[in-house]
Amino acid sequence: MSTHKNIDKICVVVLVISLIITVLFMNGNYFGIETIVDEDAESYTGSKYFTARDLNGEWDTSDATVITLNRTGGKVVGAGAYAYDGDIVITSGGYYVVSGELEDGSIIVDAYSSSKVWIMLQGVNISCSDDACVRVNQADKVFLTLAPGTENYLSGGDTYSDTALEDGTDGVIFAHDDLTINGSGTLTVNAAYKHGIAANDDLVITGGTITVNAVKDAIRANDSIRLTNAEVTVAAEDDGVVVAGEDGYLYMESGAVNITSADDGIHTSSDITIAGGSLTVAAGDDGIHSDTTFSISDGALLIEECYEGIEAKQIDISGGEIAIYPSDDGLNANGGSSEMGGMNGGFGGMGGMNGGFGGGVRGDAGAQSETESGADVRTGADNASDAQEETNGSTDVQTGEESSDSDNDSTDDAAEELEPCIRISGGQLTIVNDSGRDADGIDSNGDIYITGGTIFVSVVNSGSNSAVDYGSESGGICEISGGTIVACGSYSMAESFDSTSEQCSVLYTISEGVEAGTEISLEDTNGNVLLSYTVPCSFSSALLSCPQMQLGETYRIRAGENTEEFTQEEISTFLGDVQTGMFGGNMQGQGGFGGTNHRGGGRKGFGGGQSVSGNQSDFDGQMPDFGSMQTDGEMPDFSGFQDVSGNMPGFDGQMPDFADMQTDGEMPDFDGGQPVSGNMPEFGGQMPGEQADGSLQGQNSDSETNDESSDAAQESTSVNDDTWILLGASALVLLAGLLFAVKFKQK
Repeated sequence: MSTHKNIDKICVVVLVISLIITVLFMNGNYFGIETIVDEDAESYTGSKYFTARDLNGEWDTSDATVITLNRTGGKVVGAGAYAYDGDIVITSGGYYVVSGELEDGSIIVDAYSSSKVWIMLQGVNISCSDDACVRVNQADKVFLTLAPGTENYLSGGDTYSDTALEDGTDGVIFAHDDLTINGSGTLTVNAAYKHGIAANDDLVITGGTITVNAVKDAIRANDSIRLTNAEVTVAAEDDGVVVAGEDGYLYMESGAVNITSADDGIHTSSDITIAGGSLTVAAGDDGIHSDTTFSISDGALLIEECYEGIEAKQIDISGGEIAIYPSDDGLNANGGSSEMGGMNGGFGGMGGMNGGFGGGVRGDAGAQSETESGADVRTGADNASDAQEETNGSTDVQTGEESSDSDNDSTDDAAEELEPCIRISGGQLTIVNDSGRDADGIDSNGDIYITGGTIFVSVVNSGSNSAVDYGSESGGICEISGGTIVACGSYSMAESFDSTSEQCSVLYTISEGVEAGTEISLEDTNGNVLLSYTVPCSFSSALLSCPQMQLGETYRIRAGENTEEFTQEEISTFLGDVQTGMFGGNMQGQGGFGGTNHRGGGRKGFGGGQSVSGNQSDFDGQMPDFGSMQTDGEMPDFSGFQDVSGNMPGFDGQMPDFADMQTDGEMPDFDGGQPVSGNMPEFGGQMPGEQADGSLQGQNSDSETNDESSDAAQESTSVNDDTWILLGASALVLLAGLLFAVKFKQK
């Protein structure tokens, strides 16, 4: 046999072509080559929520393997499956149609990791006393289809076998891999042990009428839950729907979901997005909870019963119809540091609680000590929503071990990077709380931005209920530049919009309060009603704003028999017969005793709050009734008050004599009072919110930003390091080929 005389050249050409192909495949995107991928593959990380296969619930069954259950086992006609010891085992990718009854067994998928398996339930009734009724040991993805016009039932026992527990199985339907449920039939799942439907990876539901009853979580996944077109009803003795993984998110596009749960209705470690459909929740704790962000752009959301309605670091409402009936906060953007030291007020003067005695420095950003317990900055009590443990006794879907929903350090780190914020730019939001105390309608530990939408808030006139509450104590802002809002609650802790707002607003207070069911309206001088709302709960303050309000114009507020006319002289106007905040709160500048120089606001002096009774641990006797006190510039006579000997921060035990003190804008002389002691924070000449080097917190310098952008750009355009390794290896192969060709070519 002779060797081609150009064999060495041929080898060189082949190897060079191999090198080029290697580079192209390793960096196809860099060279503009579009990669074709399987969107249903487990490794697929694209942003598409639903694939064509997810949505196809009417696939062709003509070539499918037929499995007929017969109570104790089943008959298999076709390839890829067999019956064994009361179970049906599917070992290959392909299509399977299952019908009949299985009294104590399972359908088990144990295929190749690259296999896609379609299982159509065509009228089944399966129970299993010690394992999942449908268990996916291994596959790339399983499609569980509910055949049209059929009813399917899956029921699990109250204990699972050691083998199932070692495997981490904790649901009546359990999948180690991706699972899709589609079709148009019905499915009822009853879980007596733990969860109803559980998946270690992604769970996609795109059709069918599904009912899940569970003693733990009804539906639970690790990576994501995505919903469209289906009608899902769940009842859970723990959480209703859970996505527990580090970046686990929930996405709902259409369909109807109804959740009844003893704990949270929906709980995720990452984002919750509602883009459409109808969602109804009745929960024992949070209606909806995300460790990061919640957003809704369309659809109908009704949280008819809950402790807190929606809780997340950031809440974004751009559309949809939302109604929330909480016993605590309606919206709660939690997080950030709660600074204690005067408790939500300033150290103007002595820095008492809820605003401090006096003014001097801006109270709403005053120095306060950090609390990690979630203590309420107004009362000092533990805030049940912010400090509540998220450990629901749930089981990790991968390990089977009991774990907390918020145990993941990476998720916690990601959440810490988010600043608490509520943004409302569209939709209609209604929040009604007729029973809470120390509850807020809209509560952000940071900022609130309203640029559109229609908002109605009603919290009962009780305690320190506030219709709108934001992180003024930590430098937060509350701005409105569009939309309509009527927010009613108690005047004692009422807050207004900042003067930096682009749209006018008015905060109206009524000392005697107004009964539930009273209509409040805002009219122009011609009697045209600009906004109105029949308020479900009693109230003593109302925050009103709408796009028609303009500076310099005159308006009339009607609240039952109360009528008051005013001219909008400032962006944020204050109106009524009492000041907000019994001891202040949300004040800046000077303010007398507990004054309320609101941001952009107007008035200083004594905040005429209601009389305080009950468990006031900081006082020996009873707080005086401030409701009838006038704010004529002269401080009231405190000479008859009992001494303060409780745990008032910043005092040795005796209140200074405030008799005859004037509030003419100068700080009173405290020479005759007791020296101030205790843990008064020091400002050290540094403005709150400012770093030691003079830069503002939360802001990067331009150079840092540019460096990061440059690094990111360089990373995105550079050739993968692995490519150079492969190129080196290919070069060695090329050299070996050349030596081979030189040595063995025909002379």
